[in-house]
Amino acid sequence: MASAYTPRPSAVTGSIPPTLPPSVETAYRNKCIDLKRRMNEVEESNDAYRLRKVRLMRGIRKMRLERAFLLETLGKRMRKNGHGVNGLNGTYDEDSEGSSDGPPT
Repeated sequence: MASAYTPRPSAVTGSIPPTLPPSVETAYRNKCIDLKRRMNEVEESNDAYRLRKVRLMRGIRKMRLERAFLLETLGKRMRKNGHGVNGLNGTYDEDSEGSSDGPPT
């Protein structure tokens, strides 16, 4: 005996949701367009900030290298002239520059 039962489509089998009234469809469409526009604006802003951060980090790295070079040059000149720190006789200790910070990172 053949069954007259036909299974109803469900969410598991990939059913199509019921259609919405045109006003709701238009509202959802406009909302999606606005969200897409806002998402693009945020992504552009993030890209600009990311680029700015990379440039700033590059500048910081360059300044740290310049600082190390200048301190090394200063130390060499002071040793060459026979002066210590603050014009006193002695040796110049590059590690004790009056800063309580650790080494540059």
